[in-house]
Amino acid sequence: MSYCNRVQALELGNGYSALMLGAEYGAGGSSGSQMRQQIPKSRSFELPDDTVHYAPDRPADVKHVKLEIELDFEQETVSGTVYTTFSALYEQVKTISFDAIALNIHLVTLPDGKQLKYHTSEKQLIVTLDRPYQFGEEFTIGVTYDAHPRTGLHFIKPAPEDPTRPTQAWTFGQPRYHSNWFPCHDAPNDRATTEVIVTVPAQFLTVSNGNLLSVIDHGKTKTHHWRHDIPHAMYLLSLVVCDFAVIEDSYNGKPVTYYVRKDRKDDAPLYMGKTPAMMRFFSDYTGVEYPYDKYAQTVVEVYTGAMEHTTCTTHGFTLLLDQKASLDMGEEYRAVVAHELAHQWFGDLVTCRDWPNGWLNEGFATYFEELWNEHDLGTDYFKQSMLTLKKGYLSEDREYRRPIVYHVYHDHGFELFDRHMYNKGGWVLHMLRHQLGEATFKRAVKTYLERYREKEVITADLERTFEEVSGRSMGRFFQQWVYSGGYPAFEVSYAWDSEHKLVKIKIKQTQKVDELTPCFVTQVDLAFTVPDSDDEGEDGTRTTPLRIIVGEDGQVEQSFYLPLEREPVMVRFDPDGWLLKTLKFERSAKMLRYQLAHDTDVLGRIEAADALAGKGEDEGMEALIVALNTDSFWGVRAAAASALSTFGSEKAQSVLIKALQVLDEKQLPRVRLVIAGVLGKFQAPQQAELAQRSTQALKQLLEQGDASYRVEANAAEALGRVRGEGSVDFLLTLLAERRTWMNVVERGICSGLGESGEDRIVDVMASYLSNSSNSLLLRRSAAAGLLAVGHNRYLYSEGARQRAVQALIDAVEHDTWEPLRSLAASALSALGEKRAIASLEQSAHYELGSGAQRSMRVAAYKLSNSEKNDEQIKLLRNDLEEVREENRKLKEQLGSLEARLN
Repeated sequence: MSYCNRVQALELGNGYSALMLGAEYGAGGSSGSQMRQQIPKSRSFELPDDTVHYAPDRPADVKHVKLEIELDFEQETVSGTVYTTFSALYEQVKTISFDAIALNIHLVTLPDGKQLKYHTSEKQLIVTLDRPYQFGEEFTIGVTYDAHPRTGLHFIKPAPEDPTRPTQAWTFGQPRYHSNWFPCHDAPNDRATTEVIVTVPAQFLTVSNGNLLSVIDHGKTKTHHWRHDIPHAMYLLSLVVCDFAVIEDSYNGKPVTYYVRKDRKDDAPLYMGKTPAMMRFFSDYTGVEYPYDKYAQTVVEVYTGAMEHTTCTTHGFTLLLDQKASLDMGEEYRAVVAHELAHQWFGDLVTCRDWPNGWLNEGFATYFEELWNEHDLGTDYFKQSMLTLKKGYLSEDREYRRPIVYHVYHDHGFELFDRHMYNKGGWVLHMLRHQLGEATFKRAVKTYLERYREKEVITADLERTFEEVSGRSMGRFFQQWVYSGGYPAFEVSYAWDSEHKLVKIKIKQTQKVDELTPCFVTQVDLAFTVPDSDDEGEDGTRTTPLRIIVGEDGQVEQSFYLPLEREPVMVRFDPDGWLLKTLKFERSAKMLRYQLAHDTDVLGRIEAADALAGKGEDEGMEALIVALNTDSFWGVRAAAASALSTFGSEKAQSVLIKALQVLDEKQLPRVRLVIAGVLGKFQAPQQAELAQRSTQALKQLLEQGDASYRVEANAAEALGRVRGEGSVDFLLTLLAERRTWMNVVERGICSGLGESGEDRIVDVMASYLSNSSNSLLLRRSAAAGLLAVGHNRYLYSEGARQRAVQALIDAVEHDTWEPLRSLAASALSALGEKRAIASLEQSAHYELGSGAQRSMRVAAYKLSNSEKNDEQIKLLRNDLEEVREENRKLKEQLGSLEARLN
């Protein structure tokens, strides 16, 4: 790169000029084709046996897939014939391959009945055609088969853990599961129209892609015929079967339908009721009308998460809110509905060619759910939600770092569906929206959808479209944000030269610059709020904006100067939060207090609250108390509560306890759940008196109950963390008696017990975990409790830790639910016991769920490469026992003194 390093004056449009050292206005750069570099290697992401993957070859284009199948619910099998129509792409096609895993193939024929030769491998069915087919020739192959699917197609029935569970069948194909129940091209780089002709017991409804053409009644069974005439990738095919309750709605004359278990019918609108409004918003924002004839949403059992099959999304049972859960989870959970709906445009209508480019599906869906939040809930909520999204990505980045587009993974590519793909992908679009402006961004999105409608895309297609629509060179932007890893970590200092009335801003990028992580060249906005008058009694101010470019020529440290009439009362760096970054910005406590009280931007007030926590001064505490009790936005109040807890004083604790008691349960549950959580920082034996006060406040809340499940859950977890006298007995009683929606509170109780450090809770958690009559979610809560034991393993005896390890090994090897096996693997990693490695590796080899398999492989790898310092853990445990013994002696002395006084 060759850019000038010069001093440049910019007219700001308000009479001021800025002198910038080492900066250039604009965000130019070479185009993608000129600039593209080799994608660098990740940090700590790849595991042994991971390899480079690309989209598979397509000797022939799949044009249409027709399934004529029957489901046997008693035997949990599928049987029938799949007809696949191809059009040759090679000059000559002699054989054709299907992805097919553990299928019993009976017959392969042409439409005239002529049988074809075939053979199978571990993962494929290879068919020898009757003759060579030339480019453009069409041919149809019928494969008659049956299967007892291990995954991909799931049969759900009542069980001891849930006798009320309805009988269901449902499919899930992403990233490559459909080949476990029918032969297909199981990769996203092909599209086909589909038909599903399925025979099921007569009492059941079916939901599939496209339109229901007919239902033929055979008495005990019925045959349902679905057809979808818009081509889509095969992983988007769906079939759901159940005796559902049906709730009908509409959008622009198109049916919008919700299917839920019958005993939850009244709860469906709490979760999905805003769907038509979302469809209208996305149609208007993209400029592309909802592209299909109908939209259906089902809620199914055992499955967790949600999946955006074309025209019919499947939601997991844990998402269907009840009335109490909707109080403080409703907006967050309804965003999942928006996310999956956005996929109907981004992922279904336009589909990534391969999973390394999956952010084109998930990044767009993530950002468009945030755009819905902005539209529905306002700018403040949107900014708070984007901040949460950023924190999630930063947390993962501390574990590993990779480019968004990355081709190295294990098998199916599930591990790519991480916060780099979702959160960072959404933030890339957020930054593009800012750099291009709202009108240009929307125009570019519309062009992208229209240009690649019903096609597969890679990141270069998006880059080129945005370049052509905007006239802006996008090469450098995509190279550093998508094809490289990381983000800029800024350290900023501010100084005021009163003699020359000049502001100096010094900006340093402190991230390690290497092959993976660049010195970022990016626009940054600054804002300086200046008093209108020298009179301190006057409240008037005005804000001077400044846009700069940092990082050019690889400069990691730059200084910028700006003349102002008076010293600013507030200085903001990236004031509206458009840049993915971390920021350490040194300012005076006085300036931060002003920012907390007066900044109109919620991000500025949150930033000030966080910064004041590190100042530790009385005036800062008073400012935080005011914000906690009076700020207009819950996110600022929550940040103030968290900041107050860092003071660790009796006064701060008293303020928090009072706020927990007086803040309205239904109006401010998000603030109260933060308060409940941070009360757990006042721990025994270090702060015995304060710990007892936290214990009393948290017990009182849990005894009385709360309008919010999450407040109760946080209170229970915090109570265990306080480690006050009698807390474990209290929590054990609560766990035995309390049963809540989706076991939300029970999970908090179990996590709190795991924080307690008392050996006896390990056996209780192991008992709950191993009891197959407990619900899936209660067993998972117990695993979460043992995960907390792992995080606090130095508090536990060797015997207790070994019992926890054995309980978790048993869960990894034998539990029936994939999410629980995944969590148990993570807990084993936290416990640091190397004897779990063999079990984790063996279980990962046989594991069918990609999520659990990844967790097992990660845990085994970490344990194999960790150097557990047993001596250090022993010393920590001895120190803790000494502190506990000293505390016991002090209590005895206190009791003796009290007796004498009495």
